[in-house]
Amino acid sequence: MEPYSYQDTLTGIANRRFFVENLDYRRQRCVTHDDNCAILFLDVANLKVVNAAHGRTVGDALLVRVAKILTRQIRDSDVAARIAGNEFGLLFEHLNGDQVENKIAFLLSHLNGEEIFHACERIPFGASIDYCCMGPQDTIDGMMARAEFTTYGSNGRAA
Repeated sequence: MEPYSYQDTLTGIANRRFFVENLDYRRQRCVTHDDNCAILFLDVANLKVVNAAHGRTVGDALLVRVAKILTRQIRDSDVAARIAGNEFGLLFEHLNGDQVENKIAFLLSHLNGEEIFHACERIPFGASIDYCCMGPQDTIDGMMARAEFTTYGSNGRAA
């Protein structure tokens, strides 16, 4: 039963518990190895609208699709997790600020403009991403608060 306590039952990827515990582990590694880590929060746009117009089954399919896109676009050493209803978290190690911004642009290019199909209808979706880089001096609370101030929207530019 233990493996399921770290897995999101809908998407099959890591859940919030795993994300937070892994974030703490990576923060400690930053301190020990004088390294950096990036934390990204991805919000799926218009999930409530999709649920209202097409039903939760379609909204769930959208979340599963996002999870599959994320897991295909990250390295084995990275973490992708569903941390709330329409929110995903990503952890990247060994990336500087420019590399993180390039990764965000890459992820958004694979997410924005995507569609799921339901009842012969195309349902577009997109995302925005909040992020920050963590260094050896950072705390988890401080880093999560900072991430809220740097948002990349569907246009791929900082808001």
